[in-house]
Amino acid sequence: MFLKGECADFPDSWSDRMWGPDDLPNRRTQYELRRAAVRICEACPVRAECLAFGIMVRDQYGIYGGLPLRARRQVLKTAQEAGFRFDPDDPTAEQRLARFIRENPEIVAAARERECKRRKTEQRNARQQRWRATTRSTGKAKAPAAATHTPPLQDTLF
Repeated sequence: MFLKGECADFPDSWSDRMWGPDDLPNRRTQYELRRAAVRICEACPVRAECLAFGIMVRDQYGIYGGLPLRARRQVLKTAQEAGFRFDPDDPTAEQRLARFIRENPEIVAAARERECKRRKTEQRNARQQRWRATTRSTGKAKAPAAATHTPPLQDTLF
């Protein structure tokens, strides 16, 4: 029986935006579409095969099997450390990698977790840089509170 991916019947315009390169001018929209794509991938019956395909063809963009490029690279690295022999010319390599991924779902979870942490750090750093840039350009940095003169306690009592 041939299984079909959840995304197989999506219109090309949707698929290109959800699983394709990061080229939408509105970053928030791109983020929401990619989140939706990952959720769809999580329920897909051919997720491991899709992920293995994305790794084997070395596609530099988009999402395959619910993972972006860096996470796919992490899955391949972990598989190689576990003894998987990566040879793009081997016709059985993709099937063997898909089987390895299905048998070891924890490596996909670990790659996803690592990618989430990396993105959060990247976003935090970008926010800090934007804040620093606006603070420097406007000169409105928060100055330390000016020390107010309070008379010594003995002066107030007498």
